[in-house]
Amino acid sequence: MTALMLASMALEIALLLILLIHSRQHVRRSFPIRDPGGSSPASGAWPAYPRVALIVPLTGNSPEMETALQSLLNQPYPDYETVLVTRDLEDPATPLVRALLAHYPHSRHIVSGPAAGCSQKNHNILAGVGALDDSVEILVFCDSTHQARSNFLRELIHPLATGAAVLTSGFHRIIPGDARVPTLGMLQTVLTLHLLHGFAAIALPWGGATAILRSVFHHCGIAGVLGRNVLDDFPLGQRLLRFGIRTNPVATAILNTPLAGQTMRGWNTWLTRQMLYAKYIMPGAWLAAALAVWVLAGPILLAVLAGLGGVAGLVDPPLALISLGFLLTLTAIGAWCRTLIPHPAPLGPWLLAFYANIFMACWCYIKTWRTGTIAWRGISYRVTWGGRVREIILTPESERNP
Repeated sequence: MTALMLASMALEIALLLILLIHSRQHVRRSFPIRDPGGSSPASGAWPAYPRVALIVPLTGNSPEMETALQSLLNQPYPDYETVLVTRDLEDPATPLVRALLAHYPHSRHIVSGPAAGCSQKNHNILAGVGALDDSVEILVFCDSTHQARSNFLRELIHPLATGAAVLTSGFHRIIPGDARVPTLGMLQTVLTLHLLHGFAAIALPWGGATAILRSVFHHCGIAGVLGRNVLDDFPLGQRLLRFGIRTNPVATAILNTPLAGQTMRGWNTWLTRQMLYAKYIMPGAWLAAALAVWVLAGPILLAVLAGLGGVAGLVDPPLALISLGFLLTLTAIGAWCRTLIPHPAPLGPWLLAFYANIFMACWCYIKTWRTGTIAWRGISYRVTWGGRVREIILTPESERNP
């Protein structure tokens, strides 16, 4: 048992260090002010400015949505149109969209109708693609809840315009509005995923924005994939892998997500949904994550017990000291992670959130073993392996979570 404990401690420290050392510069290149070596490739010469369609599926009307949409509508790219797509005219987002149309002539509103065999988001995306004329060369899909920097669109599509890639993915960063543990914890969850995004060999589109050549979208049958799936980005990336096309993660194509007042329940719900996507779309990785649960949580729990046992005289002092050293090392790694956000956070709440992030991830993973539906925005989806939608269940307004 002692050997397993020590090996697990060493493995956890090693994996975290590999993640940080490999991907820290990928994350830092997304900072608003970068080091001289991280200058933006999109600031150089462009061979041409291909016409771009920025498709934004949306529903609801959160306080942040207007600012997010305005940031997408104000991109300084010379030839793009924005297609805002809602399910129907009764959607709470429709009045906001109609108000914005008057100020942005390069935008339009599409009503998609209710989805039948896929998620409403995918249905909205496909309706947006279907409404385009033949002049559009690049498709960009973007969420409506993130705020784009002024160079976002240029950064995201530059590899496509230069021929360096046919599929790119940006990412998003949470900007905390408070120092509460759930807010900082969700920030660290997204930061962890951002670090994983830095491994180009395993990168898939995720994080709020995807750009793809329109010709590739049609040639590879992406519409058929999205038209029966609960998720848009991962299935798209997996489909293109069959054609030998990998995702090009663009560090500088970053979106900001302001967050304040997050609750443990809200964080739990969001992270469980992300893991459910993995369960059905990447079942092999999901099963392998059971080992990650042990590697993340097991050594911490055993180290705490060993430390307490050492104080009580129930554990040999050398093992108790090793356990203490492990916890101190892990805490130092957590403090190091604080250098991966552009604005400092208070150390105490940050470290509490660091440990909360580990155990929240484990708890949400365990929940996915007994959860068979994916709920989002008042709609629940029963899905099968591969993310294919089997049933769509509309939740009455009175039963939805606030």
